[in-house]
Amino acid sequence: MAAPAVAANELIRFESTFNRARIGGAVITFALGPFFPNIGIQHVILFGALLLAQAGLVAVLLRTERFVRHPAKVAQFIFAIDLFVVSYAIFLFAYDPNWTTYIVGILLVIAGGFRFGSAGAFGASIFMAITYTLTATYRAQVFGYPTEPQRIAFTVTIYLLSGFLMAGLVRELGTLRAQREAFDHQRAETEALRALDKMKSDFLAEMSHDFRSPLTVVRGALEILQSQRPGPLTDRQQELAERADRNVRRLEEFSEDLLEMARIEHGAIDLERVEIDACNLVREVVEDHRGLAQDRGQTIELDCVPNAVMISADIARLRRVVGNLVGNAIKFAPEHSTIVVRTRRDESGFSVRVIDHGAGVDRDERERIFEKFSRGRRTTATSGAGLGLSIARSLAELHGGSIRYEDAVGGGAAFVLTVPLGLEG
Repeated sequence: MAAPAVAANELIRFESTFNRARIGGAVITFALGPFFPNIGIQHVILFGALLLAQAGLVAVLLRTERFVRHPAKVAQFIFAIDLFVVSYAIFLFAYDPNWTTYIVGILLVIAGGFRFGSAGAFGASIFMAITYTLTATYRAQVFGYPTEPQRIAFTVTIYLLSGFLMAGLVRELGTLRAQREAFDHQRAETEALRALDKMKSDFLAEMSHDFRSPLTVVRGALEILQSQRPGPLTDRQQELAERADRNVRRLEEFSEDLLEMARIEHGAIDLERVEIDACNLVREVVEDHRGLAQDRGQTIELDCVPNAVMISADIARLRRVVGNLVGNAIKFAPEHSTIVVRTRRDESGFSVRVIDHGAGVDRDERERIFEKFSRGRRTTATSGAGLGLSIARSLAELHGGSIRYEDAVGGGAAFVLTVPLGLEG
């Protein structure tokens, strides 16, 4: 009889429970056995003593080194003894004309299922069915009791059905255990990932903070050089100072992105909402970016709704969302191209659509580009950390809005920001 992989401590719990049942069986035998005069007091004492001896043997076996090394084999040995002891009990009570003790065999079917799964349940049910049939035949030959074939058929069927039901129950319990273990494993992995994610966010926040202090000093020194207060600069020196200043500002923006991402992941952002004119905010962002676009020979066309659209938003963070979308369009659109920023108001809220005629985004990447540090395959030639869209979407969602990608008419990309009107969201 093949046993499933059951831990030794589980078998100890099972066998300890079954051992208490054996002791209880001995007590019942001594207490009720005398009320069955056909059996004989000597048989009652013998059977009760046999149960106590088995309980003692099991208690000893559970404490041996052999059980620790081979728990399944020792459990099989104990179960085999159970089968023969109960078979002896059924045979013993065959003296009784009413003979109802076969019911105890169902307990062995249950015990076999818990110990050894489906094999234990079916094995016990078949063994008990054979024992019952042989004992019924013995009673008919020795004591002249009628065999009652219908009773034998019924009892054998009950044994087999109990084995089938126990096997099904054990399978379901095994499935539930596997699901619980999978859930526990997944929960442990999730907690580990959360801990790692928190460590990463803490690291990014610390790194961003450590970046900002020396960068502020460097930028201050560059501003002094560019003002030519220490002395006049040559054209070449002025060019180098301007290039250094641009790169320092890029590093400051990157460190600010890291810090903002860390705040978002920690849930440390509390929006300071005020009523603002959304169209005016978009106009201001576009004007702030015109100089950068002009450096690349690009044109920004702004199409705003004529009337004021009032929304409730954190001005600085919504400005950052729109600025990231416009900045992305400038960065990835071809030089000397046109970028369109179009606002609309409809039943879903206030929307800003930023359209460029760049390379666009492959279909399988249209959600992944909103993940942290993610870059589309078509944009790998352009520098960037891959945080802008992730931050923009997170901040938009904090406002109760969303950002989605669409293909632009005629080629390129369109990113659509939608936020609720008024005090909604």
